[in-house]
Amino acid sequence: MTSPTQNRIGIDLGGTNMKLGRVEDGRVVERFEIPTEHDGDVCLASLVEHIKKLSPDGAPAQIGVGLPGVIDLNRSRVIDAPNLTFLVDLPLADLLSEACACPVILENDANVAALGEARCGAGQNHPDFLFVTLGTGVGGGLIFDSSLFHGPGGMAGEFGHLTVGHDRLCGCGALGCLEAIASARAMETLAAQSLGRPLPLKELADAARQGDQDALAVFHTAGACLGDALAQVTLLLDLRVFIFGGGGGPVLDLLRKPALLVLQQRCFGRTMDDFQLLSAELGNDAGLLGAAYLGEA
Repeated sequence: MTSPTQNRIGIDLGGTNMKLGRVEDGRVVERFEIPTEHDGDVCLASLVEHIKKLSPDGAPAQIGVGLPGVIDLNRSRVIDAPNLTFLVDLPLADLLSEACACPVILENDANVAALGEARCGAGQNHPDFLFVTLGTGVGGGLIFDSSLFHGPGGMAGEFGHLTVGHDRLCGCGALGCLEAIASARAMETLAAQSLGRPLPLKELADAARQGDQDALAVFHTAGACLGDALAQVTLLLDLRVFIFGGGGGPVLDLLRKPALLVLQQRCFGRTMDDFQLLSAELGNDAGLLGAAYLGEA
């Protein structure tokens, strides 16, 4: 295990851009953001080049990589990643470790964001919570006893694919997933249908806060479905703290009340005051910080 003061590298590897940062004492002290090259060899070479720029005095203590995909149980290889297909079955961790002379761990991006909030953000005082990302989809990461929980097959925390009682088709091919009604993209789709015109989420939220009833109805619908999914988690795991990040995180104020009402209705003997729906604190740095701390997860 590395010391908190040692030089760690965190990488947030997305389909469009890669963010790399050197983390010391819980802070990103130097960073790069570069385009993601969708070729295994080119991507690897670019990562190695920038890792060495971040570690001019020698090999880092460790490197953690968060990416949107399913990772093998050894945290060393990508099994499935729709937006990063060129990485599937590439021994990325081994190749990076050999090139940079240090341990490398891979992890799902929602999980590293959850770990980042647990170590350095809104979860520091909450040993048990569900981290929820509201973006193009809905993701999740489970923190138990201040540590990341994967489950035996690495599927723990797939919050966005809980069924919440609607008939919309999800991108995964199933009907009724939370992601199909409460992701940032889904809320924009609901708005286009109810308002008759496309509206970015920020503008939709501004309209709702100004009292537009059609805009408020979108957040009420999404929030109630969110509450249904949170209730399922609560009934199974008795979690009380939920931390929200991603592009949809800033609209939590509009989702909170309908979600809490459903939580109260579904969870026996509980009231809204028993639950905390919190905003993430780290923004785009959650992935970098969480990736840097994977060796302690």
